[in-house]
Amino acid sequence: MLAHTEGPVTRLRREFKLLVPAEVAQLLCMRLLRESPPSAFQPPAHITSVYFDRPDLALAARAARTPHDCLKVRTKEYFPDLQAPEQRRVVLEVKHERNGLTHKRRVWVPRSELGQVLNRGVRLLPLIAGGSLQPYLAVTYRRRVFQQCEAWRVTVDDQIAFHRVTPMEALSAQPLTLRRLPAPASVEAYVVVEVKHLGEALPGWIAALEARRASRYSKFAEGMGRLHGLQLGVVGQGG
Repeated sequence: MLAHTEGPVTRLRREFKLLVPAEVAQLLCMRLLRESPPSAFQPPAHITSVYFDRPDLALAARAARTPHDCLKVRTKEYFPDLQAPEQRRVVLEVKHERNGLTHKRRVWVPRSELGQVLNRGVRLLPLIAGGSLQPYLAVTYRRRVFQQCEAWRVTVDDQIAFHRVTPMEALSAQPLTLRRLPAPASVEAYVVVEVKHLGEALPGWIAALEARRASRYSKFAEGMGRLHGLQLGVVGQGG
């Protein structure tokens, strides 16, 4: 079974997203299961993502204004963490999206060291050095992953909720589970289906989904718009 958080399609890829009702997402999942070997399916994981920004919210404003060219800094925590079930760790990511190509720099750190890492920076992620970024948004969701090979992956995210988060919560030594967060300030009515690929040929029926893609949907921009009042562009809703 391929790791759902690593591999070439994680670090550098093309991607498109759909926003669909739950019943449409369920049909997609059923077809993915039907047309994939058992090894291509991984158990669902619950994920907490915390997004960081500057005091002027420049990164969120950029994500809303120019979604085709934006930068996101976040942590992600997986429950369960299939690759390291005995550790308390988070992955720190800098994600750059530009003209349809997504590039990620990421490093796994013990949760107990997260605050120190954010303050001093790390070699792979110099942007965060000096404590210039603060946590502004937590997004929780359930993710189902379907991956047959290293060239493409489909993820299905539902139960998406947007939470306010404090530095104490985000940087605590304790895992940031849903129970440790305040009640959601807003929830997403749709399911986010994302197709991530390396530019190679996709199965025909999956490639055809791109015609229904959403217009640059971003959990970061959407959540910051709902919680912090940023003005978002019009987001198309596929499906």
